Amino acid sequence: MRLYLAPVAALFLTACQSTQKNPANWDVPLTLRTTGPAYADYVVERADANKDGQVTVAEWTKAGGTEKSFRSVDRDKDGTVTRTELIRFGSNKQFLDFTRRHTDFYKDNKMTPRDFRSPAGVRLMRIEF
Repeated sequence: MRLYLAPVAALFLTACQSTQKNPANWDVPLTLRTTGPAYADYVVERADANKDGQVTVAEWTKAGGTEKSFRSVDRDKDGTVTRTELIRFGSNKQFLDFTRRHTDFYKDNKMTPRDFRSPAGVRLMRIEF
């Protein structure tokens, strides 16, 4: 039974990583719990040019990020950033505070995934902690 579940789980995770997000959810206010997944969705949409679920340093820099910020997100140092690494990077209070200060494009004191998709969202690919 285990042998059967592993391929199914892998297929499910792959499908989750490449699914397009619903624009209706772009106005939901972000919290510490939801900022990481929203950030991961934004980066994958913006930078993953070949749609393989991973972002290389070339894709990252072409999308507006820096090599230094790429290295801070790439925790396992394998030269690619996965959605899981992006979620972990974006799921901390320091990141949420930064996004509130620097990417509230609409100046409404409400951070949403739509703010990531504004011109200010590129700043999020340039930060490093």
